[in-house]
Amino acid sequence: MKAMPVVLLILTLVTGCSFAPSKRFAFDPPKGFSIDARGVSYDDDADGIADRRYAFDEYADADIPHVVILLDSVPYSVMADRYAAGDFSWMGRPVKMIAPFPSLTEICYTEVFNAPPLPGVIDTQYDPRLGNARDDLWSRVRGGEQPWERRTHYHASYDEHGLSFLEPRAWYAAELQRAYQAIEASPDRVTYVYFASAASMACKYGREGIDEVLDGARKLSLRLLYERRGAINITLMADHGHNMTPTRNVALDQTLKDAGFNVTSSIRSPRDVVVSINGLVTNAALHTSRPAAVADALVKNDAVELAIYRDGPRTIVRSRAGSAAIAQQGDRYKYELIDADVLGYGDLVSGFATEATWLARTIDHEYPNAPARLSAAMSRMVVSVPSVMVSIRDGYSTGRPEYEKWIDMKSTHGGLNQVNSATFVMSMTGRLKGPVLPRDVLRIIEPAERPRVMR
Repeated sequence: MKAMPVVLLILTLVTGCSFAPSKRFAFDPPKGFSIDARGVSYDDDADGIADRRYAFDEYADADIPHVVILLDSVPYSVMADRYAAGDFSWMGRPVKMIAPFPSLTEICYTEVFNAPPLPGVIDTQYDPRLGNARDDLWSRVRGGEQPWERRTHYHASYDEHGLSFLEPRAWYAAELQRAYQAIEASPDRVTYVYFASAASMACKYGREGIDEVLDGARKLSLRLLYERRGAINITLMADHGHNMTPTRNVALDQTLKDAGFNVTSSIRSPRDVVVSINGLVTNAALHTSRPAAVADALVKNDAVELAIYRDGPRTIVRSRAGSAAIAQQGDRYKYELIDADVLGYGDLVSGFATEATWLARTIDHEYPNAPARLSAAMSRMVVSVPSVMVSIRDGYSTGRPEYEKWIDMKSTHGGLNQVNSATFVMSMTGRLKGPVLPRDVLRIIEPAERPRVMR
């Protein structure tokens, strides 16, 4: 989920309009068309007997198009329930993908596309190299794209995504139509289309909105399969989970002030702290010269579940109960207690282990794959790494208070826990066999494909 620029917020509040495109996607499978895991069938004379059948295994992958549908904000549990009930039966079963931390769209899809890292966690964030805030917001409003976006064939513009929060259903129907047109016009065998308004649907309507997002993705998929007689591969995925919990926005400033810190826009003294927030999410980034003291102050706020910071070569995870540390040796990670088992891992993994081992052992844990995710977040995930990051408890969010004036959040994301982090990937290619890391998705579903920079 991306945030809506304040200037657009003012504009839409004044006009009361979301400017949704008039063309909307619609498709109802015609009578006589059916689909299952083996292929598609057409009963042309409506006599109850299939006149034409096209088996998926008649097509070689290298000869047919592949559409990768990139959704926003769909928890793994929602898709797993629907698939278990018989929905999307023509696709391979959904496998769990654990988002990077923080579980924010830009961070997640940057990892999926193996694109260059972003300058910061959000568009407006303190840059210690400059000594002040780096602001990419106006560049985005004027049409600037992030590296991962330039690898997609369709995505809504930055301002359109902001506007979609006012009328998510209208925008999602319009985005389905736009994506369909982009797929039809694509000159490439593999086409990537991203739906920003899926996030708006989840935030405004919660589980109901997420189900409607999947309904739309199903209709788009069925139309492509119907019109192309099954001669197409489709991969469907999302970037991160969503907590499906109404949230109350909380400010971290007062907590820091109570601890003797000065919340400001630049760091000039040991007491200064810069808080970087934007959308109403369960994550915040902070810059300070005293990360341990700031983390200790933050966990006293009931809304803060975890505070994470770097202490020399180790990543420290702090909660109200105490602290634990993550050490890294090459591609191996170790979780060790300082004075508390903050993540509740017990003896799941002992000593140093690879990320693959951590992923397998913690895939269904409350904090899946945390050692590798937190280590990356505090070292290499973005160019200007925050001094401290926090994971906010579900039921709370932290972000610009003016956003609450135009949306009553039914669900959000950003944190480290399972429901925020776990999403899904499912594909007709048959190549997905189990839990997957974001950076490995495209390599698995299209081994020879390297998404090109198109803009």
